[in-house]
Amino acid sequence: MIATAYSTDFDTLLPALEAWVTQAEREAAHTYRQLPRQQQYLAGRGLLRRLVCQTWHCAAGAVAITRQENGAPLLTVGGQAWQCSISHTKGAVLVAASPEFVMGVDVELIKPRKRLAELVKQYQHGFFADVDATNWPQFYQRWTLAEAVTKAEQGLLLNTLKRPVVDYGEQSVHHTEQQFILCCYSAQCSDLILNKADF
Repeated sequence: MIATAYSTDFDTLLPALEAWVTQAEREAAHTYRQLPRQQQYLAGRGLLRRLVCQTWHCAAGAVAITRQENGAPLLTVGGQAWQCSISHTKGAVLVAASPEFVMGVDVELIKPRKRLAELVKQYQHGFFADVDATNWPQFYQRWTLAEAVTKAEQGLLLNTLKRPVVDYGEQSVHHTEQQFILCCYSAQCSDLILNKADF
């Protein structure tokens, strides 16, 4: 099983996550200079801990979220390493966790990008094959998939973009919420559902 949760409303989300964020995480958030980045950090950690505790019925104190050397989050539950992925952007967060399945998630704001057409052209024989550079939703669907695959594999995005897109789309789920697009990918688990966090 892979459990997911997302929110696109930080005004409601952050106060609701107060009990799910540790003091150490609050202190770590202050190492970021900008308030939006602090909020994203706290939202990711708090929502992931809440998701794990409510889905698998464990105590918040049993859930530790640290960082791996490559910067990816490391989730341990009761001292056991679990799989997880966190993605955030201004005003949105998406998390996923599993005791067994590797996954990657990504959330992006659908907006114009200066290099969008250039990226599509550069990787037209890779991940952006058959993508229309003027179709922003199509571009972001493929972009979020590339990000999610990269996170699952803990690889490099530029290497992912060079590959053929092949079956990755069949191993992922996308959802659009307001102006955000969300993606969850797993090569191991085909039962992927993106769940909105309810408070």
